[in-house]
Amino acid sequence: MLVVNNVEVVFWNTILVLKGVSLQVAPGSITALIGANGAGKTTTLKAITGLVRLERGEVTRGSVEFAGHRIENWLPEEVGRLGVVMVREGRRLFEELTAEENLLVGTTLNPRGTREALDLVYTYFPRLRERRRVRAGYLSGGEQQMLAIGCALMARPKLLLLDEPSLGLAPVVAGEIFRLVRRLNQEQGITVLLVEQNARMALQLASYGYVMENGKIVLDGPADRLREDADVREFYLGMTKSGRRRFTEVKSYKRRKRWLA
Repeated sequence: MLVVNNVEVVFWNTILVLKGVSLQVAPGSITALIGANGAGKTTTLKAITGLVRLERGEVTRGSVEFAGHRIENWLPEEVGRLGVVMVREGRRLFEELTAEENLLVGTTLNPRGTREALDLVYTYFPRLRERRRVRAGYLSGGEQQMLAIGCALMARPKLLLLDEPSLGLAPVVAGEIFRLVRRLNQEQGITVLLVEQNARMALQLASYGYVMENGKIVLDGPADRLREDADVREFYLGMTKSGRRRFTEVKSYKRRKRWLA
């Protein structure tokens, strides 16, 4: 469904952020992209959706293909109409609008079947139906994340890109969000590319995963295999052969040296 091939992204004509990224997302799957802060995960999503162009960035090499279309030079709204929809980090809602008004904004890319789309969102997020007349700025963090995903669903996505959906949420709430994402994948057939720093949750949800460091993919494979990989366990799951350890005890230079060895 999605094929990212050897993509390089440069910002401001000088800063090379992605250095030949390649990945694939199979139809109907959940694929995880994990890595440390600043590894290039969000930039990868922006390269897929065309958002890099709004931030003085450019795909200078490689290709992005979705459903047989080359989209690396498309505008974000063109990519959205094709069925690729991104839920950005930090929710990015209209705080002065009610929950339902935010959802209706999500129909811009696909205005047909608004009532059916609303019913779908409220089926998976019944809390939003209860809070539909509440301004988005007054919703809890978990409710705001549900609303952000609901807005994406209003556009009828074929591929849903999720950028750090657990950010700032309590573990119980994050777990609820992840279970809802799994249901959407299984029951609605929505393909998901998940960017997430919580590697444990991401690799439990996904069937396949990629590990990114310093603008490059350094490791990939089935999620269950990555969960057992010694480097992933140490650097992202906080586990070693001798037991748990703090992530802060693993120096970033040590990670880079291990991956590039």
